[in-house]
Amino acid sequence: MLRTKIKPTIRQIASHFGISKNYFDEYFKQQTGTSSLDYRLAYRLELVETYLRYSSTRLGEIAHELEFSDKNHLSKLLKKHRGLTPNEYRK
Repeated sequence: MLRTKIKPTIRQIASHFGISKNYFDEYFKQQTGTSSLDYRLAYRLELVETYLRYSSTRLGEIAHELEFSDKNHLSKLLKKHRGLTPNEYRK
């Protein structure tokens, strides 16, 4: 098992600082130039890339551990955002 949960949620982070999720999202985008959701997706995809390159963990398990809906959805996201399929990462 990978044990790389992406918790806490954006809402929990905002709550920790005593601000609303909407304010957090606005502030995050102002400071980074990207939305918190896009940043989180990019981070998760980087983790996927690392697992695909350096482990033999099955894509379904990676998808589950990193909170993607399923391996097919993850494959489509990788192709869309990174231009490679999971098999291409493993070559």
